[in-house]
Amino acid sequence: MRVDLDEIYRIDSLAMILGNTEALRTLRTFAQEVNSGTKRRPIMIHGPSGIGKTIAAHLLADEYKWNVVELNASDYRDKETIEKRLISASTSRTLSGKRNLILLDEIDELATRFDAGASGAINKLIESAKNPIVFIANDPWSSDISFLRGKVDNVEFRKLAPIVVSNILLGIGKRLGLNVSKENIDLIANRSNGDARSAINDFYVLIGCDDDATEVIGLRDRKIDVFNTLDKIFASHTLGMPLRAAANTDLDNDMLIKWIDENIPKRYRDNADMHRAFAMLSNATIFSTRAMRSQYYTYWRYMNVMMSSGVALAKSRAPDTTVRYMFPSTIKSLSSSKTMRKTDKEIASKLQRSFHASVSSIIKDEMRMLSLIAKAEISAGAEHEHIYDSFMSSYQLEKKEVDHIMQRYG
Repeated sequence: MRVDLDEIYRIDSLAMILGNTEALRTLRTFAQEVNSGTKRRPIMIHGPSGIGKTIAAHLLADEYKWNVVELNASDYRDKETIEKRLISASTSRTLSGKRNLILLDEIDELATRFDAGASGAINKLIESAKNPIVFIANDPWSSDISFLRGKVDNVEFRKLAPIVVSNILLGIGKRLGLNVSKENIDLIANRSNGDARSAINDFYVLIGCDDDATEVIGLRDRKIDVFNTLDKIFASHTLGMPLRAAANTDLDNDMLIKWIDENIPKRYRDNADMHRAFAMLSNATIFSTRAMRSQYYTYWRYMNVMMSSGVALAKSRAPDTTVRYMFPSTIKSLSSSKTMRKTDKEIASKLQRSFHASVSSIIKDEMRMLSLIAKAEISAGAEHEHIYDSFMSSYQLEKKEVDHIMQRYG
């Protein structure tokens, strides 16, 4: 069953965000006081990745009819940009009379990109603002944003309990009429480490797969979420940040390359940018292969630079942030074909008596050869029953196994 990932992630109101009830109540109180004319300090929404911090800020703006003016991972954090884009918006309203919500996302992660005057510009923004300001951070105590201490009110979003994550997934399944077992939903929730975003991505992977296709669950890094890693690679305009992001994730190299490969067309809108990014990724895979074949792992240095900083610097324009990241299709297809691969291995194990080779070698070579032999005999006029008898007597295969070989490799 094909389902649009945007539909999986769709949240239309604050009421649809489960968990962190007290934090959501605090956000509404903040908004109500702002709308009533009360002067409020900016708020800092903080907490781990994937629990709804950014979407909560946007939905708060929707609920209270505010316009969002945002600096995010694709923007430079310099004095000129802050003053040009934010300070004017913080003291004025839109032509239709709406308030502007000034939103600075991932401020702790991107503070290293601030120029010398950026923190001063943010302080000026706070002092002059007549509209609400929201900062979003993973770590509010980061030394990079120490200049904000004492100037903001903290709103903590905590990791979600497994039961909350399960209810989120059950709600998505019910809303879209999807068939994923409660057992698998609970498994996803228990492995999510309180991260709803990665749980939803696991849920998406299992749609249309066998019930036991859970081998793909939990492939993402839980220390530094893969979505954050991809953000730093695709949105960065520097050499260091994407390289650090690739170095700090626990995803293995091959898996990270698959994620980047799948999502280059989602983020880069210019064909030339995509071409350069895929060229860098291709070179990264070459060095990865060389490292494995030669056992000379210094090649990984070149691989890491090319798949992170190389891809990041391949772009000539800001990336598209409106499209959701997609799980690597190659991994999803492996999950979907699990039953077929299992049958391959069972048949190959039987054929080992005749071919005296490894299971993987028999699957790759001998089973394909047997299929070609069968196809040639049928073309020459042989009956299917003759093929069955021949294979069953020579290799002790069952009729359904002969059919599998002919259909799989024919």
